[in-house]
Amino acid sequence: MRLRKLLRYLSLIFLALALAPKYWLATSAQENADLVPRLGETSAEFEARARGLARPAPTEPISVTLAPDPQGHFFVEPIVNGTRLRMMIDTGASLVVLSREDARHIGINPATGDFTMPAATANGVVLVAPVVLKEVAIGEVAVRDVPAAVFPDNKLQVGLLGMSFLSKLSHFEVAGGQLVLKR
Repeated sequence: MRLRKLLRYLSLIFLALALAPKYWLATSAQENADLVPRLGETSAEFEARARGLARPAPTEPISVTLAPDPQGHFFVEPIVNGTRLRMMIDTGASLVVLSREDARHIGINPATGDFTMPAATANGVVLVAPVVLKEVAIGEVAVRDVPAAVFPDNKLQVGLLGMSFLSKLSHFEVAGGQLVLKR
């Protein structure tokens, strides 16, 4: 008797699910990607995309101005793949470079075998793991698909925002002792 009731309930649930409209069953942002703003997307960009319109052109370049620390270094707290990190801007670095700890913090965990790319550093050659970051944003200045490298354990004290990020900007310069980044 119990089995018969259970089968009856299961068949009713199955029938209800089979007949339910698709939009009732959407359970993730992936299924409704057009209804959710993307990381780094402005409200105007989201509205245009949701309505099927062309992406609006910015009225003026978006810029961020950074002051140096007492030693003249430019430290920032960018949002990398949705997570805030502490990094130093380094025009002498070819890539954005993450410590293994920072990479884990943003959800990137390369295996030991992924450390295959040689990188020349002031302390010699180190094998790093190449990765691509979905987005790096400093304030309103956001860049997507940024090539980067993850350093092995204890080989990097602070992450570096190198030329793989800076070269995707429309302009960057040090003027009046401050660093200006423009998108």
